[in-house]
Amino acid sequence: MRAVILVVTILMSAVSAAGALDVDLKAYDAARRRGERVAIEGRVYNERRKPNADDEPIPHATVVLLPHSEALLRRLDDLRAHARESLTAYRDAATKMRRARETYEREVWEAGSPELVVSTVVDSGGRFAFADIPAGRWLVWVTHSEYVSKPSPDISVRDRGKFTLSPRLIGYYAERAWLRELEMAPGMVATVDLNDRNVWFAGVVEDRVRDAYSR
Repeated sequence: MRAVILVVTILMSAVSAAGALDVDLKAYDAARRRGERVAIEGRVYNERRKPNADDEPIPHATVVLLPHSEALLRRLDDLRAHARESLTAYRDAATKMRRARETYEREVWEAGSPELVVSTVVDSGGRFAFADIPAGRWLVWVTHSEYVSKPSPDISVRDRGKFTLSPRLIGYYAERAWLRELEMAPGMVATVDLNDRNVWFAGVVEDRVRDAYSR
C-alpha cells in the first residue's frame, strides 16, 4: 500500500510541476521521436575597433539553451525594464535574472525533461554550437562576467563596535547578457551573432564580505 501511495505522490508531483510551465515539453519530445532535428551555431565577440583589425573573441561565456517560455521572457523583460529605476534595482537585476532562469530550469527538470536544458561554454575563438536539438521554439541565453576589484574603505575595530555594518564591497562582476528567441523548423541550422554592440542587458553582481580587511 505504501508503494502505491509513493508512486501516486511522485506522479502528482510531476503533473504539478508540468502544470506550472507555460510550454508544451511533449512537443519537443515528439519532434525528437520523429527525427526532426536542428542545430545552432554562434559567435560571441567584441567588434573590431579599426577596419583592418580582427574581432576580439569573448571566450568562457556561458551559453544556455532553453525551451521557449513566455513567462520567463516576461520576467526577464520586467527586470530589465525596472533596472534603471533605482540603484538597488540595478544592483539586483542580474542576480534576479539568474535566479529566474535557474527556477525555470528546475521546473523543466521536475517536469521530466532535463535533456531540454542544454549548456555549453564559448571556446577560445568565441564560438559555440548545439547539435541534434529537437525542432521547435528555443531561447538562447548567454552571459559573460568580468571581475572588477573595488574594495570599499576599511573599517576600524572601534567603528565596528559602534555600528551594525553590512557586508563590505570588495568588488563586483560586470555582467553582460544576450537573449535570443529562435523558431526552428526541422533541418534548420541557425546562426547567432552576439557582440558588444547588441548586448541585451548589462549589469553587476556585487562581491561583498563581512568585516573584510578590518583592523
